[in-house]
Amino acid sequence: MLLQLTVRNYTIIRQLAVRFGEGFSVITGETGAGKSVLTDAIAFVLGQRADTSVLYDKSQKSYVEAVFRIEDPSLSAFFTENDLDFEEECILRREITPQGKSRNFINDTPVPLSTLRQLSERLIDIHSQHANLLLRKKQFQLQLIDRYGHLQPALENYRQHFLALQELQGELQRLQAENNTQDIDYISFLYNELESAHLSEGEQQSLEDEWEQLTHAEEIKQWLYEAGHSLDEADDSLIGGLQQVQHRMQQTTRYRPTTGELSERMESVIIELKDIAAEIRNEQESVQYDPERAENIRQRLNLLNTLQQKHRVQDEAGLLQKAQEFRQKLQKAEESSGTEQRLLKQIAERRKQLEEAAEHLHSERQKVLPELQEALRQKLIQLQIPNAQLQIDLIPTTFNESGSDEAQFLFSANTGMTPQPLAKIASGGEISRVMLAVKAMISMKNLLPTILFDEIDTGISGEVSAKMADVMRDLSRNCQVIAITHQPQIAARADSHYLVFKESDGMQTQSDIRILSGTERREAIARMVGDGAVTGTSLQMADALMQPCANGKKGE
Repeated sequence: MLLQLTVRNYTIIRQLAVRFGEGFSVITGETGAGKSVLTDAIAFVLGQRADTSVLYDKSQKSYVEAVFRIEDPSLSAFFTENDLDFEEECILRREITPQGKSRNFINDTPVPLSTLRQLSERLIDIHSQHANLLLRKKQFQLQLIDRYGHLQPALENYRQHFLALQELQGELQRLQAENNTQDIDYISFLYNELESAHLSEGEQQSLEDEWEQLTHAEEIKQWLYEAGHSLDEADDSLIGGLQQVQHRMQQTTRYRPTTGELSERMESVIIELKDIAAEIRNEQESVQYDPERAENIRQRLNLLNTLQQKHRVQDEAGLLQKAQEFRQKLQKAEESSGTEQRLLKQIAERRKQLEEAAEHLHSERQKVLPELQEALRQKLIQLQIPNAQLQIDLIPTTFNESGSDEAQFLFSANTGMTPQPLAKIASGGEISRVMLAVKAMISMKNLLPTILFDEIDTGISGEVSAKMADVMRDLSRNCQVIAITHQPQIAARADSHYLVFKESDGMQTQSDIRILSGTERREAIARMVGDGAVTGTSLQMADALMQPCANGKKGE
Protein backbone atom coordinates (compact mmCIF):
# COMPACT_ATOMS: atom_id res chain seq x y z
CA MET A 1 0.00 0.00 0.00
CA LEU A 2 1.03 3.64 -0.51
CA LEU A 3 2.33 5.01 2.78
CA GLN A 4 3.72 8.40 1.86
CA LEU A 5 4.08 10.75 -1.08
CA THR A 6 6.61 13.58 -1.23
CA VAL A 7 6.59 16.11 -4.08
CA ARG A 8 9.00 18.98 -4.58
CA ASN A 9 9.20 21.58 -7.35
CA TYR A 10 6.55 19.92 -9.53
CA THR A 11 4.32 22.30 -11.57
CA ILE A 12 2.37 24.30 -8.94
CA ILE A 13 3.66 22.22 -6.01
CA ARG A 14 6.67 23.77 -4.32
CA GLN A 15 6.86 21.19 -1.56
CA LEU A 16 4.29 18.68 -0.35
CA ALA A 17 4.35 15.59 1.85
CA VAL A 18 1.36 13.44 2.76
CA ARG A 19 0.90 10.10 4.48
CA PHE A 20 -1.90 7.70 3.56
CA GLY A 21 -3.54 5.05 5.68
CA GLU A 22 -5.32 1.80 5.01
CA GLY A 23 -8.88 1.54 3.85
CA PHE A 24 -10.74 4.16 1.85
CA SER A 25 -9.29 7.67 1.46
CA VAL A 26 -10.66 10.56 -0.56
CA ILE A 27 -8.98 13.67 -1.91
CA THR A 28 -11.13 16.72 -2.58
CA GLY A 29 -10.57 20.36 -3.43
CA GLU A 30 -11.84 23.14 -5.57
CA THR A 31 -11.42 23.01 -9.32
CA GLY A 32 -7.88 24.13 -10.15
CA ALA A 33 -6.58 23.51 -6.64
CA GLY A 34 -4.09 20.94 -7.92
CA LYS A 35 -5.77 17.53 -7.62
CA SER A 36 -4.85 16.58 -11.18
CA VAL A 37 -1.29 17.79 -10.55
CA LEU A 38 -1.11 15.43 -7.60
CA THR A 39 -2.22 12.56 -9.84
CA ASP A 40 0.33 13.57 -12.46
CA ALA A 41 3.07 13.59 -9.82
CA ILE A 42 2.12 10.07 -8.75
CA ALA A 43 2.08 8.96 -12.40
CA PHE A 44 5.51 10.55 -12.85
CA VAL A 45 7.11 8.66 -9.97
CA LEU A 46 5.55 5.45 -11.31
CA GLY A 47 7.25 5.89 -14.69
CA GLN A 48 5.27 8.33 -16.84
CA ARG A 49 7.51 10.52 -18.98
CA ALA A 50 7.88 14.23 -18.22
CA ASP A 51 10.04 17.16 -19.29
CA THR A 52 11.32 20.40 -17.82
CA SER A 53 7.92 22.04 -18.25
CA VAL A 54 6.92 20.44 -14.90
CA LEU A 55 9.54 22.43 -12.96
CA TYR A 56 8.03 24.94 -10.52
CA ASP A 57 11.43 26.63 -10.15
CA LYS A 58 13.20 26.26 -13.51
CA SER A 59 16.61 26.45 -11.83
CA GLN A 60 16.01 23.50 -9.48
CA LYS A 61 15.38 19.80 -10.09
CA SER A 62 11.95 18.26 -9.56
CA TYR A 63 11.67 15.38 -7.13
CA VAL A 64 8.83 12.93 -6.42
CA GLU A 65 9.10 10.06 -3.93
CA ALA A 66 6.54 7.38 -3.07
CA VAL A 67 6.92 4.98 -0.15
CA PHE A 68 5.06 1.67 -0.40
CA ARG A 69 4.63 -1.14 2.08
CA ILE A 70 5.09 -4.41 0.22
CA GLU A 71 2.72 -7.09 1.42
CA ASP A 72 3.21 -9.56 -1.44
CA PRO A 73 6.19 -11.86 -0.64
CA SER A 74 6.37 -13.02 -4.26
CA LEU A 75 7.73 -9.58 -5.17
CA SER A 76 11.04 -10.50 -3.54
CA ALA A 77 11.86 -12.45 -6.71
CA PHE A 78 11.62 -9.21 -8.72
CA PHE A 79 14.18 -7.54 -6.45
CA THR A 80 16.52 -10.51 -6.68
CA GLU A 81 16.28 -10.63 -10.49
CA ASN A 82 17.11 -6.93 -10.70
CA ASP A 83 19.87 -7.01 -8.09
CA LEU A 84 17.96 -4.74 -5.70
CA ASP A 85 17.68 -4.76 -1.92
CA PHE A 86 14.30 -6.08 -0.81
CA GLU A 87 12.74 -4.22 2.10
CA GLU A 88 9.21 -4.19 3.47
CA GLU A 89 9.08 -0.44 2.89
CA CYS A 90 10.02 0.24 -0.72
CA ILE A 91 10.92 3.74 -1.92
CA LEU A 92 10.38 4.77 -5.54
CA ARG A 93 11.96 8.08 -6.50
CA ARG A 94 12.27 10.05 -9.71
CA GLU A 95 14.02 13.30 -10.46
CA ILE A 96 14.16 15.60 -13.47
CA THR A 97 16.85 18.26 -13.74
CA PRO A 98 16.63 21.71 -15.37
CA GLN A 99 18.67 20.18 -18.21
CA GLY A 100 15.89 17.62 -18.80
CA LYS A 101 17.81 14.62 -17.47
CA SER A 102 15.65 12.11 -15.60
CA ARG A 103 16.88 9.67 -12.95
CA ASN A 104 15.00 6.76 -11.41
CA PHE A 105 15.62 4.97 -8.11
CA ILE A 106 14.29 1.97 -6.24
CA ASN A 107 15.46 1.96 -2.60
CA ASP A 108 18.14 4.51 -3.53
CA THR A 109 19.54 2.28 -6.31
CA PRO A 110 19.53 3.81 -9.81
CA VAL A 111 17.41 1.74 -12.20
CA PRO A 112 16.20 1.96 -15.82
CA LEU A 113 12.75 3.47 -16.32
CA SER A 114 11.45 0.12 -17.59
CA THR A 115 12.41 -1.56 -14.29
CA LEU A 116 10.67 1.17 -12.28
CA ARG A 117 7.53 0.71 -14.37
CA GLN A 118 7.53 -3.07 -13.98
CA LEU A 119 7.59 -2.74 -10.20
CA SER A 120 5.07 0.12 -9.97
CA GLU A 121 2.51 -1.85 -12.01
CA ARG A 122 2.45 -4.39 -9.19
CA LEU A 123 2.14 -1.79 -6.44
CA ILE A 124 -0.63 0.58 -7.55
CA ASP A 125 -3.33 0.83 -10.19
CA ILE A 126 -4.27 4.36 -11.30
CA HIS A 127 -7.73 4.62 -12.77
CA SER A 128 -8.77 7.85 -14.45
CA GLN A 129 -11.55 8.97 -16.77
CA HIS A 130 -9.14 8.27 -19.61
CA ALA A 131 -8.88 4.66 -18.40
CA ASN A 132 -12.62 4.29 -19.01
CA LEU A 133 -11.82 4.47 -22.70
CA LEU A 134 -9.79 1.29 -22.34
CA LEU A 135 -12.95 -0.61 -21.49
CA ARG A 136 -14.11 0.04 -25.04
CA LYS A 137 -11.03 -1.73 -26.41
CA LYS A 138 -11.31 -5.47 -27.10
CA GLN A 139 -7.72 -6.14 -26.05
CA PHE A 140 -8.37 -4.62 -22.61
CA GLN A 141 -11.57 -6.63 -22.30
CA LEU A 142 -9.60 -9.80 -22.93
CA GLN A 143 -7.07 -8.82 -20.26
CA LEU A 144 -9.91 -8.41 -17.75
CA ILE A 145 -11.05 -11.98 -18.37
CA ASP A 146 -7.52 -13.29 -17.86
CA ARG A 147 -6.94 -11.28 -14.70
CA TYR A 148 -10.27 -12.19 -13.19
CA GLY A 149 -9.79 -15.88 -13.92
CA HIS A 150 -6.15 -16.00 -12.76
CA LEU A 151 -5.24 -17.20 -16.24
CA GLN A 152 -1.78 -15.65 -16.28
CA PRO A 153 -0.04 -19.09 -16.09
CA ALA A 154 -2.04 -20.39 -19.09
CA LEU A 155 -1.46 -17.12 -20.95
CA GLU A 156 2.25 -17.16 -20.16
CA ASN A 157 2.52 -20.77 -21.36
CA TYR A 158 0.82 -19.77 -24.61
CA ARG A 159 3.06 -16.71 -25.02
CA GLN A 160 6.20 -18.79 -24.59
CA HIS A 161 5.10 -20.97 -27.52
CA PHE A 162 4.01 -17.92 -29.52
CA LEU A 163 7.29 -16.04 -29.01
CA ALA A 164 9.32 -19.21 -29.65
CA LEU A 165 7.42 -19.75 -32.91
CA GLN A 166 7.99 -16.13 -33.92
CA GLU A 167 11.70 -16.50 -33.21
CA LEU A 168 11.92 -19.68 -35.30
CA GLN A 169 9.98 -18.07 -38.15
CA GLY A 170 12.21 -15.00 -37.99
CA GLU A 171 15.30 -17.18 -38.11
CA LEU A 172 13.89 -19.03 -41.11
CA GLN A 173 13.09 -15.76 -42.89
CA ARG A 174 16.60 -14.45 -42.26
CA LEU A 175 18.09 -17.69 -43.51
CA GLN A 176 15.93 -17.68 -46.62
CA ALA A 177 16.76 -14.03 -47.26
CA GLU A 178 20.46 -14.82 -47.04
CA ASN A 179 20.02 -17.83 -49.32
CA ASN A 180 17.43 -16.53 -51.72
CA THR A 181 16.84 -19.27 -54.30
CA GLN A 182 17.21 -16.83 -57.17
CA ASP A 183 20.44 -15.48 -55.68
CA ILE A 184 21.83 -18.97 -55.18
CA ASP A 185 20.90 -19.96 -58.73
CA TYR A 186 22.67 -16.89 -60.05
CA ILE A 187 25.75 -17.50 -57.89
CA SER A 188 25.78 -21.10 -59.12
CA PHE A 189 25.63 -19.84 -62.71
CA LEU A 190 28.52 -17.42 -62.11
CA TYR A 191 30.60 -20.09 -60.43
CA ASN A 192 30.01 -22.62 -63.22
CA GLU A 193 30.85 -19.96 -65.78
CA LEU A 194 34.21 -19.32 -64.11
CA GLU A 195 34.91 -23.00 -63.61
CA SER A 196 34.19 -23.81 -67.23
CA ALA A 197 36.68 -21.11 -68.24
CA HIS A 198 39.50 -23.28 -66.76
CA LEU A 199 41.36 -20.25 -65.50
CA SER A 200 45.07 -20.25 -64.74
CA GLU A 201 47.11 -17.41 -63.37
CA GLY A 202 49.46 -15.80 -65.95
CA GLU A 203 47.59 -17.20 -68.95
CA GLN A 204 46.40 -13.83 -70.19
CA GLN A 205 49.88 -12.35 -70.45
CA SER A 206 51.11 -15.40 -72.31
CA LEU A 207 48.22 -15.25 -74.75
CA GLU A 208 48.70 -11.55 -75.35
CA ASP A 209 52.37 -12.16 -76.16
CA GLU A 210 51.46 -14.94 -78.59
CA TRP A 211 48.75 -12.77 -80.12
CA GLU A 212 51.30 -10.06 -80.79
CA GLN A 213 53.57 -12.56 -82.56
CA LEU A 214 50.77 -13.99 -84.68
CA THR A 215 49.44 -10.64 -85.75
CA HIS A 216 52.97 -9.46 -86.69
CA ALA A 217 54.22 -12.72 -88.25
CA GLU A 218 54.96 -11.25 -91.71
CA GLU A 219 56.93 -8.34 -90.24
CA ILE A 220 58.86 -10.66 -87.92
CA LYS A 221 59.69 -13.06 -90.80
CA GLN A 222 60.88 -10.16 -93.00
CA TRP A 223 62.94 -8.67 -90.19
CA LEU A 224 64.61 -12.04 -89.47
CA TYR A 225 65.32 -12.56 -93.15
CA GLU A 226 66.91 -9.16 -93.44
CA ALA A 227 68.93 -9.72 -90.29
CA GLY A 228 70.21 -13.13 -91.49
CA HIS A 229 70.94 -11.84 -95.00
CA SER A 230 72.91 -8.95 -93.59
CA LEU A 231 74.92 -11.26 -91.40
CA ASP A 232 75.88 -14.01 -93.82
CA GLU A 233 74.29 -13.88 -97.27
CA ALA A 234 74.72 -10.42 -98.72
CA ASP A 235 77.70 -9.60 -100.89
CA ASP A 236 78.81 -7.21 -98.21
CA SER A 237 77.62 -9.38 -95.30
CA LEU A 238 78.93 -8.70 -91.85
CA ILE A 239 80.41 -12.17 -91.47
CA GLY A 240 82.09 -11.91 -94.88
CA GLY A 241 83.68 -8.62 -93.88
CA LEU A 242 84.85 -10.04 -90.57
CA GLN A 243 86.34 -13.04 -92.34
CA GLN A 244 88.47 -10.68 -94.42
CA VAL A 245 89.53 -8.92 -91.23
CA GLN A 246 90.39 -12.25 -89.61
CA HIS A 247 92.44 -13.29 -92.74
CA ARG A 248 94.51 -10.08 -92.44
CA MET A 249 95.09 -10.83 -88.74
CA GLN A 250 96.32 -14.33 -89.54
CA GLN A 251 98.83 -12.89 -92.03
CA THR A 252 99.97 -10.39 -89.45
CA THR A 253 100.57 -13.15 -86.93
CA ARG A 254 103.30 -14.70 -89.07
CA TYR A 255 105.39 -11.61 -88.61
CA ARG A 256 104.04 -10.38 -85.31
CA PRO A 257 103.15 -13.34 -83.06
CA THR A 258 101.68 -11.09 -80.40
CA THR A 259 98.58 -10.53 -82.58
CA GLY A 260 97.79 -14.25 -82.59
CA GLU A 261 95.46 -13.88 -79.64
CA LEU A 262 93.50 -11.18 -81.46
CA SER A 263 93.21 -13.43 -84.48
CA GLU A 264 91.86 -16.22 -82.34
CA ARG A 265 89.35 -13.88 -80.74
CA MET A 266 88.23 -12.69 -84.14
CA GLU A 267 87.72 -16.29 -85.21
CA SER A 268 85.56 -16.89 -82.12
CA VAL A 269 83.42 -13.87 -83.00
CA ILE A 270 82.94 -15.17 -86.55
CA ILE A 271 81.96 -18.60 -85.27
CA GLU A 272 79.45 -17.02 -82.82
CA LEU A 273 77.99 -14.84 -85.59
CA LYS A 274 77.62 -17.81 -87.90
CA ASP A 275 75.76 -19.62 -85.09
CA ILE A 276 73.55 -16.58 -84.62
CA ALA A 277 72.84 -16.43 -88.34
CA ALA A 278 71.86 -20.10 -88.32
CA GLU A 279 69.47 -19.54 -85.40
CA ILE A 280 67.99 -16.51 -87.17
CA ARG A 281 67.31 -18.68 -90.21
CA ASN A 282 65.67 -21.29 -87.95
CA GLU A 283 63.56 -18.58 -86.27
CA GLN A 284 62.61 -17.25 -89.69
CA GLU A 285 61.54 -20.67 -90.88
CA SER A 286 59.54 -21.29 -87.66
CA VAL A 287 57.56 -18.05 -87.92
CA GLN A 288 54.22 -18.97 -89.46
CA TYR A 289 50.88 -17.13 -89.44
CA ASP A 290 48.18 -19.50 -88.10
CA PRO A 291 44.77 -17.82 -88.59
CA GLU A 292 42.95 -20.57 -86.67
CA ARG A 293 45.24 -20.19 -83.67
CA ALA A 294 44.95 -16.42 -83.88
CA GLU A 295 41.15 -16.67 -83.80
CA ASN A 296 41.24 -19.03 -80.79
CA ILE A 297 43.51 -16.62 -78.92
CA ARG A 298 41.28 -13.68 -79.81
CA GLN A 299 38.21 -15.49 -78.48
CA ARG A 300 40.02 -16.59 -75.33
CA LEU A 301 41.25 -13.05 -74.60
CA ASN A 302 37.77 -11.69 -75.24
CA LEU A 303 36.37 -14.21 -72.73
CA LEU A 304 38.94 -13.29 -70.10
CA ASN A 305 38.35 -9.55 -70.59
CA THR A 306 34.57 -10.01 -70.47
CA LEU A 307 34.78 -11.99 -67.25
CA GLN A 308 37.10 -9.42 -65.69
CA GLN A 309 34.75 -6.57 -66.57
CA LYS A 310 31.75 -8.53 -65.36
CA HIS A 311 33.30 -9.23 -61.97
CA ARG A 312 35.20 -5.92 -61.80
CA VAL A 313 38.65 -7.42 -61.35
CA GLN A 314 41.99 -6.71 -63.07
CA ASP A 315 43.36 -10.14 -63.91
CA GLU A 316 42.96 -13.91 -63.69
CA ALA A 317 43.95 -13.85 -60.03
CA GLY A 318 40.89 -11.71 -59.32
CA LEU A 319 38.69 -14.13 -61.26
CA LEU A 320 40.11 -17.09 -59.35
CA GLN A 321 39.39 -15.23 -56.06
CA LYS A 322 35.80 -14.64 -57.20
CA ALA A 323 35.39 -18.30 -58.05
CA GLN A 324 36.61 -19.19 -54.54
CA GLU A 325 34.08 -16.78 -52.97
CA PHE A 326 31.23 -18.26 -55.03
CA ARG A 327 32.30 -21.77 -54.06
CA GLN A 328 32.18 -20.85 -50.38
CA LYS A 329 28.71 -19.29 -50.72
CA LEU A 330 27.40 -22.37 -52.47
CA GLN A 331 28.83 -24.58 -49.76
CA LYS A 332 27.21 -22.38 -47.10
CA ALA A 333 23.89 -22.52 -48.98
CA GLU A 334 24.12 -26.30 -49.07
CA GLU A 335 24.72 -26.35 -45.33
CA SER A 336 21.85 -23.87 -44.85
CA SER A 337 19.53 -26.18 -46.70
CA GLY A 338 19.95 -28.68 -43.87
CA THR A 339 19.38 -25.91 -41.32
CA GLU A 340 16.23 -24.83 -43.16
CA GLN A 341 14.82 -28.34 -43.03
CA ARG A 342 15.55 -28.48 -39.31
CA LEU A 343 13.82 -25.13 -38.76
CA LEU A 344 10.78 -26.20 -40.76
CA LYS A 345 10.46 -29.29 -38.60
CA GLN A 346 10.82 -27.25 -35.39
CA ILE A 347 8.27 -24.72 -36.64
CA ALA A 348 5.75 -27.46 -37.35
CA GLU A 349 6.26 -28.92 -33.86
CA ARG A 350 6.05 -25.51 -32.16
CA ARG A 351 2.93 -24.56 -34.14
CA LYS A 352 1.23 -27.72 -32.92
CA GLN A 353 2.17 -26.85 -29.33
CA LEU A 354 0.93 -23.29 -29.88
CA GLU A 355 -2.43 -24.54 -31.16
CA GLU A 356 -2.80 -26.81 -28.14
CA ALA A 357 -1.85 -23.96 -25.75
CA ALA A 358 -4.28 -21.60 -27.51
CA GLU A 359 -7.10 -24.15 -27.26
CA HIS A 360 -6.38 -24.68 -23.56
CA LEU A 361 -6.35 -20.91 -22.94
CA HIS A 362 -9.61 -20.52 -24.87
CA SER A 363 -11.22 -23.30 -22.84
CA GLU A 364 -10.11 -21.72 -19.55
CA ARG A 365 -11.48 -18.36 -20.63
CA GLN A 366 -14.81 -19.89 -21.52
CA LYS A 367 -15.02 -21.37 -18.03
CA VAL A 368 -14.48 -17.91 -16.48
CA LEU A 369 -17.19 -16.12 -18.46
CA PRO A 370 -20.38 -17.24 -16.65
CA GLU A 371 -19.04 -16.29 -13.21
CA LEU A 372 -17.57 -13.00 -14.44
CA GLN A 373 -20.75 -12.02 -16.28
CA GLU A 374 -22.93 -12.67 -13.26
CA ALA A 375 -20.55 -10.96 -10.83
CA LEU A 376 -20.43 -7.86 -13.04
CA ARG A 377 -24.20 -7.90 -13.46
CA GLN A 378 -24.69 -7.94 -9.70
CA LYS A 379 -22.27 -5.07 -9.24
CA LEU A 380 -24.03 -3.06 -11.94
CA ILE A 381 -27.35 -3.63 -10.20
CA GLN A 382 -25.73 -2.32 -7.03
CA LEU A 383 -24.58 0.69 -9.05
CA GLN A 384 -28.12 1.63 -10.04
CA ILE A 385 -28.36 -0.23 -13.36
CA PRO A 386 -31.06 -2.68 -12.21
CA ASN A 387 -31.80 -4.13 -15.64
CA ALA A 388 -28.20 -4.49 -16.67
CA GLN A 389 -27.38 -7.25 -19.09
CA LEU A 390 -23.74 -8.05 -19.77
CA GLN A 391 -22.66 -10.73 -22.18
CA ILE A 392 -19.04 -11.56 -22.97
CA ASP A 393 -18.24 -13.33 -26.22
CA LEU A 394 -14.96 -14.83 -27.37
CA ILE A 395 -14.47 -14.47 -31.11
CA PRO A 396 -11.82 -16.56 -32.92
CA THR A 397 -9.00 -14.53 -34.42
CA THR A 398 -5.50 -15.05 -35.76
CA PHE A 399 -2.74 -16.01 -33.34
CA ASN A 400 -1.24 -13.07 -31.47
CA GLU A 401 0.46 -12.50 -28.13
CA SER A 402 -2.87 -12.79 -26.31
CA GLY A 403 -3.99 -16.06 -27.88
CA SER A 404 -6.45 -16.83 -30.65
CA ASP A 405 -9.41 -15.05 -29.02
CA GLU A 406 -10.86 -11.60 -29.31
CA ALA A 407 -13.15 -10.49 -26.47
CA GLN A 408 -16.33 -8.55 -27.00
CA PHE A 409 -18.36 -7.08 -24.13
CA LEU A 410 -22.03 -6.76 -25.04
CA PHE A 411 -24.09 -4.47 -22.79
CA SER A 412 -27.66 -3.36 -22.34
CA ALA A 413 -29.00 -1.16 -19.58
CA ASN A 414 -32.67 -1.75 -20.40
CA THR A 415 -34.98 -4.75 -20.32
CA GLY A 416 -35.95 -6.03 -23.74
CA MET A 417 -33.00 -4.43 -25.49
CA THR A 418 -30.58 -6.84 -27.13
CA PRO A 419 -27.06 -6.37 -25.74
CA GLN A 420 -24.79 -4.50 -28.14
CA PRO A 421 -21.01 -3.88 -28.10
CA LEU A 422 -20.19 -1.81 -25.05
CA ALA A 423 -18.29 0.76 -27.08
CA LYS A 424 -21.35 1.58 -29.18
CA ILE A 425 -24.20 2.00 -26.74
CA ALA A 426 -22.94 2.62 -23.19
CA SER A 427 -23.04 6.22 -21.97
CA GLY A 428 -20.13 7.82 -20.14
CA GLY A 429 -21.79 7.27 -16.77
CA GLU A 430 -22.53 3.65 -17.60
CA ILE A 431 -18.95 3.08 -18.74
CA SER A 432 -17.69 4.51 -15.43
CA ARG A 433 -19.91 2.14 -13.46
CA VAL A 434 -18.95 -0.88 -15.57
CA MET A 435 -15.28 -0.01 -15.07
CA LEU A 436 -15.76 0.36 -11.32
CA ALA A 437 -17.49 -3.01 -11.25
CA VAL A 438 -14.57 -4.49 -13.18
CA LYS A 439 -12.04 -3.02 -10.73
CA ALA A 440 -14.03 -4.43 -7.85
CA MET A 441 -14.05 -7.89 -9.39
CA ILE A 442 -10.31 -7.80 -10.15
CA SER A 443 -9.48 -6.53 -6.68
CA MET A 444 -11.40 -9.33 -5.02
CA LYS A 445 -9.61 -11.87 -7.18
CA ASN A 446 -6.13 -10.40 -7.52
CA LEU A 447 -5.75 -8.33 -4.36
CA LEU A 448 -4.36 -5.21 -6.00
CA PRO A 449 -2.37 -3.45 -3.24
CA THR A 450 -3.60 0.07 -4.04
CA ILE A 451 -6.14 1.57 -6.43
CA LEU A 452 -6.27 5.29 -7.14
CA PHE A 453 -9.53 6.52 -8.72
CA ASP A 454 -9.07 9.89 -10.40
CA GLU A 455 -12.52 11.52 -10.75
CA ILE A 456 -14.19 8.33 -11.93
CA ASP A 457 -17.46 9.82 -10.69
CA THR A 458 -17.55 12.71 -13.17
CA GLY A 459 -21.01 13.06 -14.71
CA ILE A 460 -22.62 10.69 -12.16
CA SER A 461 -25.74 11.62 -10.20
CA GLY A 462 -25.73 11.88 -6.44
CA GLU A 463 -27.73 8.67 -5.99
CA VAL A 464 -25.37 6.69 -8.21
CA SER A 465 -22.39 8.32 -6.50
CA ALA A 466 -23.57 6.93 -3.19
CA LYS A 467 -23.69 3.45 -4.69
CA MET A 468 -20.23 3.93 -6.17
CA ALA A 469 -19.04 4.93 -2.72
CA ASP A 470 -20.43 1.68 -1.30
CA VAL A 471 -18.52 -0.29 -3.95
CA MET A 472 -15.33 1.62 -3.18
CA ARG A 473 -15.75 0.88 0.50
CA ASP A 474 -16.23 -2.77 -0.32
CA LEU A 475 -13.08 -2.61 -2.41
CA SER A 476 -11.17 -1.11 0.51
CA ARG A 477 -11.78 -4.30 2.49
CA ASN A 478 -9.32 -6.01 0.11
CA CYS A 479 -6.95 -3.19 -0.79
CA GLN A 480 -6.10 0.43 -0.20
CA VAL A 481 -8.47 2.74 -2.14
CA ILE A 482 -7.74 6.41 -2.81
CA ALA A 483 -10.35 8.42 -4.71
CA ILE A 484 -10.06 11.95 -6.07
CA THR A 485 -13.67 13.11 -6.17
CA HIS A 486 -16.08 16.01 -6.51
CA GLN A 487 -18.99 14.04 -5.07
CA PRO A 488 -19.95 14.60 -1.41
CA GLN A 489 -21.63 11.16 -1.33
CA ILE A 490 -18.24 9.54 -2.03
CA ALA A 491 -16.25 11.85 0.27
CA ALA A 492 -18.66 11.15 3.13
CA ARG A 493 -18.06 7.39 2.95
CA ALA A 494 -14.27 7.56 3.27
CA ASP A 495 -12.17 6.60 6.25
CA SER A 496 -9.75 9.48 5.64
CA HIS A 497 -10.35 12.80 3.92
CA TYR A 498 -7.58 14.93 2.36
CA LEU A 499 -8.02 18.45 1.05
CA VAL A 500 -5.95 19.92 -1.80
CA PHE A 501 -5.78 23.70 -1.69
CA LYS A 502 -3.88 26.65 -3.14
CA GLU A 503 -1.89 29.32 -1.27
CA SER A 504 -0.53 32.56 -2.67
CA ASP A 505 2.01 35.03 -1.27
CA GLY A 506 1.03 37.65 -3.83
CA MET A 507 3.94 36.68 -6.04
CA GLN A 508 3.48 32.96 -6.58
CA THR A 509 0.79 30.37 -6.07
CA GLN A 510 1.44 26.86 -4.87
CA SER A 511 -0.64 23.81 -4.13
CA ASP A 512 -0.62 21.78 -0.90
CA ILE A 513 -2.57 18.98 0.79
CA ARG A 514 -3.58 18.16 4.36
CA ILE A 515 -5.71 15.60 6.13
CA LEU A 516 -8.94 16.91 7.62
CA SER A 517 -10.06 16.41 11.20
CA GLY A 518 -13.64 15.41 12.03
CA THR A 519 -14.96 18.97 12.16
CA GLU A 520 -12.97 20.10 9.14
CA ARG A 521 -14.18 17.13 7.19
CA ARG A 522 -17.81 17.84 8.10
CA GLU A 523 -17.44 21.42 6.86
CA ALA A 524 -15.65 20.29 3.68
CA ILE A 525 -18.50 17.92 2.81
CA ALA A 526 -21.05 20.60 3.68
CA ARG A 527 -19.22 22.94 1.32
CA MET A 528 -19.39 20.31 -1.42
CA VAL A 529 -23.13 19.87 -0.82
CA GLY A 530 -23.78 23.60 -0.66
CA ASP A 531 -21.86 24.61 -3.77
CA GLY A 532 -19.07 26.18 -1.74
CA ALA A 533 -21.19 27.60 1.10
CA VAL A 534 -21.39 26.16 4.62
CA THR A 535 -24.92 26.60 5.95
CA GLY A 536 -27.04 24.93 8.54
CA THR A 537 -28.82 22.99 5.83
CA SER A 538 -25.59 21.90 4.14
CA LEU A 539 -24.18 20.80 7.51
CA GLN A 540 -27.28 18.72 8.17
CA MET A 541 -26.94 17.14 4.73
CA ALA A 542 -23.27 16.43 5.43
CA ASP A 543 -24.21 14.76 8.72
CA ALA A 544 -26.79 12.65 6.91
CA LEU A 545 -24.27 11.57 4.28
CA MET A 546 -21.67 10.71 6.90
CA GLN A 547 -24.14 8.82 9.09
CA PRO A 548 -23.52 5.38 7.50
CA CYS A 549 -19.90 5.64 8.68
CA ALA A 550 -20.71 6.79 12.19
CA ASN A 551 -21.09 3.33 13.66
CA GLY A 552 -17.86 1.77 12.55
CA LYS A 553 -14.84 1.68 10.30
CA LYS A 554 -15.55 0.93 6.62
CA GLY A 555 -19.26 0.80 7.25
CA GLU A 556 -19.04 -2.12 9.65
